[in-house]
Amino acid sequence: MDKLETGAITHIGVIRPVNDYTVDVQECGPSPLSATEIKSLVVETARRHKVDEVFATAIAWAESGFDRIRNSNKGARGPMQLMPATAERFGVRDVCDPAQNIEGGMKYLRVLLNEFQNPLLVAAAYNSGEQRIYEHGGIPPFKETVGYVAKVVNYQLGLPMPAAKGKTRAAAPGDVGVIAVKKTGKFVGGVMHF
Repeated sequence: MDKLETGAITHIGVIRPVNDYTVDVQECGPSPLSATEIKSLVVETARRHKVDEVFATAIAWAESGFDRIRNSNKGARGPMQLMPATAERFGVRDVCDPAQNIEGGMKYLRVLLNEFQNPLLVAAAYNSGEQRIYEHGGIPPFKETVGYVAKVVNYQLGLPMPAAKGKTRAAAPGDVGVIAVKKTGKFVGGVMHF
């Protein structure tokens, strides 16, 4: 892969690489860490970057199920599903290395939190790119992005999805499409706390 030109337009806006190297975008093999280890690494990295731990774990879970899905068909890789341009932007040399990938993803979350100061917009921007938030004046009306934001919120709330009438099925918090709300919270530092 050729190094991105300074100012190249991508799905995340204008890229200004600060590193003089390219990112290897090979497919990642099986994760060297368990889902529990990935979650712990996300929490530890979130603390260092002053990103809400629950929000950060919700993003990592929505992205990859804590590194169970390591390769997307769109080219995203690793636990935080970094695209090559995003990995380069945040200094990640090996997107398949969980620690580097999570570090890059957390740096990106910190930038998004500083920029949007609203966790719903941050989740939407992480999924669809910063520019899409500005283009649509909020969460883009894309089925994937709306479902992604719902998945993040449901994980944060830890609530099952509502069952259909006459059904007793309690769906997992990972089910997407509807945000199940049973309790309220407040925003602290741009992050909803419940």
